[in-house]
Amino acid sequence: MRRSIASVCASIAKRFLLLHRHPLHIRAPPSSTLCGLRAFSNHRETLRSDLRNLHLNEALDLFTRMSHSRPLPSLGDFTRLLSAIATMDEEEEERYDVVISLFDQMRRIGVSPLLYTCNIVINCLCQSSQPYTAFAFLGKMMKLGFEPDVFTFTSLLSVFCNRNRVDDAVALFVKIVEIGCRPNVVTYTSLVHCLCKNRHVDHAVELFKQMETDGVRANVVTYNSLVTGLCDCGRWGDAALLLRDMMERRIGPNVITFTALIDAFVKAGKVLDALELYEVMREMSIEPNVFTYNSLINGFCTCGCLDDAMRMLYWMESKGCLPNIVTYTTLIHGFCKSRRVEDGVRLFNEMSRKGLAANTVTYTVFIQGYCLVAKPDVAQEVFNQMGSHNAPPDIRTYNVLLDGLCYNGKVEKALMIFEYMCKREMDPFLQGNEA
Repeated sequence: MRRSIASVCASIAKRFLLLHRHPLHIRAPPSSTLCGLRAFSNHRETLRSDLRNLHLNEALDLFTRMSHSRPLPSLGDFTRLLSAIATMDEEEEERYDVVISLFDQMRRIGVSPLLYTCNIVINCLCQSSQPYTAFAFLGKMMKLGFEPDVFTFTSLLSVFCNRNRVDDAVALFVKIVEIGCRPNVVTYTSLVHCLCKNRHVDHAVELFKQMETDGVRANVVTYNSLVTGLCDCGRWGDAALLLRDMMERRIGPNVITFTALIDAFVKAGKVLDALELYEVMREMSIEPNVFTYNSLINGFCTCGCLDDAMRMLYWMESKGCLPNIVTYTTLIHGFCKSRRVEDGVRLFNEMSRKGLAANTVTYTVFIQGYCLVAKPDVAQEVFNQMGSHNAPPDIRTYNVLLDGLCYNGKVEKALMIFEYMCKREMDPFLQGNEA
């Protein structure tokens, strides 16, 4: 078993350690952070009752007290503290560095770790800015006599998944199975999500089926990854079947599930189906978020139902869901496409009063709108002001302006802008995302 694990590490990790060789820097906590903190009456009492409310500097103080206690606290006490630090709401990189540093200090004072302790550290390394050091730590673990388990390998798999290294993630997953380590729901879900994110949806579906065959029950996160992947590929029908499957298995869908499907229905022009899903959400007491509302507003705007779109804006605000720049830009785009540019301007002013700054897409929408209502000079004024409003024009903006100028008979101006684009080596045929 140990030899096969070693071969896995060699075959999968060796080239990454060569490409990403970073020394494992352990940063000891500065002594100044240990001063002036609230006192702890007893480390065991604190470990039992206070960990969820502990701050990082207090945790460092507690570790110092524990390391100076005689006899030393148990390994379980130290491990509980490391686990609490790893999940704190502090700056990620800082708390990960602290866990790694404290682990080394534990060993220096004679506290021998367990596999669970090592897994906490390896997970922190995998989530840190130097994730490939996790593979070096794996070797260190094995020298200490620990055989990695599914939690170890799932953390290592996340290194590849988070960096979209699909082939390497799949290769590691296959090796995990080959050496007899049974993947759990987190392992499967990590790989399903990675495959979907990189548009290998058919492979994700196969893996999902294999997961069920192997007796690993999918959870809402697994389903959400697959539903979102299918929707992103326009396969809303398959995604809807998955939603039904979830409900039949009594796995409760959440706002992410519904929002992905609603957005997919809207993009497929099925606004009524999207609204039906929205009603199902409400019946299930699942609160829509800003992304849900934005998709529905986009649906109304796309089919020219601007009054319904505005009602949805007011409704989301009444429910305490604050509209964002996407909400307003979508509405402005809807009004501009319907040649109601002045209504778009009113929305722009409302948005500005609420402290939302227009972006490049917002200004591009106005340029298009003014060109549609035969005001190309105003469109060019908007274009000229973009840089001073921290919203520089992109290739989509230029193309919209060129099209609008030509549409309004301003061909000479369009040619001048086109020549300027060529001098800047901007390719007018590279179309940006639609506004």
